[in-house]
Amino acid sequence: MNPVSRCLAAAFACAACQALAADPETTLGDVEVTANKRQQASFDVAAGVSVRTGEALERAGVEATDRLDAAFPELASMGRSSRVYNNMTVRGIGSADFYGPAVALYVDGVPQLPHAYAQSLLDVDRVELLKGPQGAIYGRGALGGVINVESRRPGSQATGWTNVQFHDGGHRLTAGADSGFGPSGLAIQASLTDQRDGGSLDDPGRGMRDVDDRRTTGGRLALHYLAPAVPLELRLRAGSERYRSHEEYYVPFSPLSRSAVLPVATRPSLTRTVDDAALDLRYEIDERWSFAGVLARQKVDLERTIGTYGMETPEQQRSDFVELRFAYRGAGVDALFGLSSQRLGFDRQVGSFAWGPMTMGAARSENDVLHRAVFADGAWRFAERWELGAGLRWASERAEVDMQRSGGTPGTDVTYANDRRFTAVTPRLALAFLPDAQQRFFAGVGRGFKPGGFNKAGSGTADSIPYDSETSTSVEAGWKWRSADARQRVELTLYRIDSEKVQGWVGPLGLQTLSNLGDGRSRGVEFQWSARIDERHELTLAGMVNDSRYRSGPHDGKRVAYAPRHSLSLAWNARLGEGGRWRPGVSLRRIGAHHFDPDNTLRQGAYTVADAQLMREVARDTETGLYGRNLADTEYRVYADSIGAQLGAGREVGVKLTSRF
Repeated sequence: MNPVSRCLAAAFACAACQALAADPETTLGDVEVTANKRQQASFDVAAGVSVRTGEALERAGVEATDRLDAAFPELASMGRSSRVYNNMTVRGIGSADFYGPAVALYVDGVPQLPHAYAQSLLDVDRVELLKGPQGAIYGRGALGGVINVESRRPGSQATGWTNVQFHDGGHRLTAGADSGFGPSGLAIQASLTDQRDGGSLDDPGRGMRDVDDRRTTGGRLALHYLAPAVPLELRLRAGSERYRSHEEYYVPFSPLSRSAVLPVATRPSLTRTVDDAALDLRYEIDERWSFAGVLARQKVDLERTIGTYGMETPEQQRSDFVELRFAYRGAGVDALFGLSSQRLGFDRQVGSFAWGPMTMGAARSENDVLHRAVFADGAWRFAERWELGAGLRWASERAEVDMQRSGGTPGTDVTYANDRRFTAVTPRLALAFLPDAQQRFFAGVGRGFKPGGFNKAGSGTADSIPYDSETSTSVEAGWKWRSADARQRVELTLYRIDSEKVQGWVGPLGLQTLSNLGDGRSRGVEFQWSARIDERHELTLAGMVNDSRYRSGPHDGKRVAYAPRHSLSLAWNARLGEGGRWRPGVSLRRIGAHHFDPDNTLRQGAYTVADAQLMREVARDTETGLYGRNLADTEYRVYADSIGAQLGAGREVGVKLTSRF
């Protein structure tokens, strides 16, 4: 521990001794969600859904989407090679493809590009985690589930907010404000962020310390309009985020150490820029019918130098997305009808490089995808205590590839072009029983799919052969309960997911191609208990147990990569002292063993991470205090391959100021 960390940790301990008496606190309220693309209370959704408010995310120290696993123990989030290639796993379903996630990420109704899965969370109202295949409503890429991020909307009054953190390795500065809706119905909203991490890895071969530094800067601007005379709401928003990093270093697989990275040909570096813009609207046609639509564009530019090989691999991704929906809410019946279209583009260039005795020429791979879908979903309360839900989606996707490599050793040049069309029908069916106002039993079956296509990082003629779509069928049953005084909540879910034609890599590192590895099965249980113990203390215990394995193919019986066997989270938050001004919190997370390869040769054992904070309310809606992440400085791997391993974040101790005014 460096001197700064020691001083901050000592201050943390001293301040904790001052927290004494109690202050009354509210009950555990229900949260409105849009999990089924229509407004519902989270308790009423007949499926496994977890929700965290913006306040809860702030307490958990979650400022970016790739840290959501700190708030959702059912979610595994691991940066592969770098944050840019982040992988998310839910219910044992992840993805080996760096360009084809198995968990869909939506921000304000817009699907995010693969290289934008690690992005800042600015002024978030809530994050919803839908668990299990969501093909009927969300379509492509929702095999394991969906993460739905919803931004806060302005109110009637102008507001502002800040979150300032200084730690032993850098800082995080975020701020935002909105004008509130005026008589004209207009409101403007803006947010900014600047984050710096000084790194923790040393390269003694080059005489460099803290070589894996990183920096994030960005902002968002939104214009809202609430029509005074008609029930119409419009939002026009745009944002940009730039992420610069030297994080793509490896350390020996064992023993783990931050003191010496593996040698590199040149210092790794990457710069990723995400630009996006969207227009969405909601219109209440009458008391029962409403219309919603979103039109969005997103672009990702990546400049990357792979230090291990000294290769330049710039990439560009783009998405044009449109979705239109009609919703109906009647006496005992809710319905949703919609259509969507998305055009995707993936361009990747690789400079020439030496491969043994040969020289591989410069290459460029272009992939274009056109996806179209129609869908319907609804719920019918056919008796006082029964509800039936059903949905269906039909999707068509056309994938095209054009790849050229030239200028290398004779016999290594490659040129190919191909295209393929894929279709999918993904239904869902759910049944819920409500014996009283405090309980809900539910059971459901649903399907999801991840479209087939071509390797976005093509390197040889084998990549001209398309791989098939991966599909999954899920069966789940669960129970939700809330106490009559709204001070306790329990949720328990059992599930089984059968996957067909699981997509994965074959071939040697550097010349791998995507293929279908066989079928798989994931079985498990999820649980969560939240309680307001008394007026001072709130406890949350949540976790899961999972067994995800291949059932056929070359890896039959092996465990699926990036799928922890269990996870457990225990969080305590309190309001102590006079007036409840002291607000301590502690979180313990246990992540089970998992593998990084389908052969199960690269294994990360179970490990525990402890986080804590001690905040004091110094004025209304203003808090300041100390926080710590990974206080025990646990060393664990988040990625590994034949080169070596990459480490998760080490200990971080700092001071924090949050304010809303």
